[in-house]
Amino acid sequence: MQKKGRKSRERAKQSAKTTMKTIATPTVKVKVKAAPPLRYRPREERDNAFICRVTLLTMKRVFEESTHSPLNEEVVMQLVNKCDHVIIIEQGGKPIGYYCYEKLDSDRIYWGSLIIVPAKQNVGIGKQVFEHFVANAKRQGVRLIEGHVQIKNEKAYRYWLNKGFQVIGAPVGGSVHIRLPLDERKQ
Repeated sequence: MQKKGRKSRERAKQSAKTTMKTIATPTVKVKVKAAPPLRYRPREERDNAFICRVTLLTMKRVFEESTHSPLNEEVVMQLVNKCDHVIIIEQGGKPIGYYCYEKLDSDRIYWGSLIIVPAKQNVGIGKQVFEHFVANAKRQGVRLIEGHVQIKNEKAYRYWLNKGFQVIGAPVGGSVHIRLPLDERKQ
C-alpha cells in the first residue's frame, strides 16, 4: 500500500504540473495604433465656441485665482483677439487645442497662450506643439519668445521653466513675465 500511495502522490504532482502548463497563457502581442499626427491651421469664425469652451474648462479657476477677475466667454475672446495669430491644433480632424501669438518686432514673438483639452494633456502633445512653435519662430528669424504664466497655474509654470523659459521680474496682475532666448537653443 505504501508504494501505491507514493505513486499516487507522484501522479498527482505530475498531473498538477501538466495542468499548470495547460493553464499558462502565451504572451500576447498587441499592436498599439499610433495617434494621428497634429495639424495646425489658422482660426476660423466657427472655432470661437471651441476656444471659449476649452479655455473656460482648463483656465477658469487658475485665471480667477491669479487675477481676482472673472473669466467668461467675453473675456476669453478679448484676450484671444489681442493676438495677431490664433492657431487651432487638430488631431484626427478634431480640434484639441489652440495657441495664439503676436509678432512684436522682427526678432521677438509674444506667445499669448497654449490651451489643450484635458483629455489630451500629459501625453506629449504640448511638447510637439512647443517644438513646432519654436521651429516656426526660428524660420521667421525670431530670437526671443516672450509670454506670461498665471502665478496660480503651477503646472504650467513648471512646464515653461522645464522648456527653458526664464522668469523676468515680479508678478504683475496675477502673472509672471517669461522669456525664452532662441539663440541659446539648438535647432
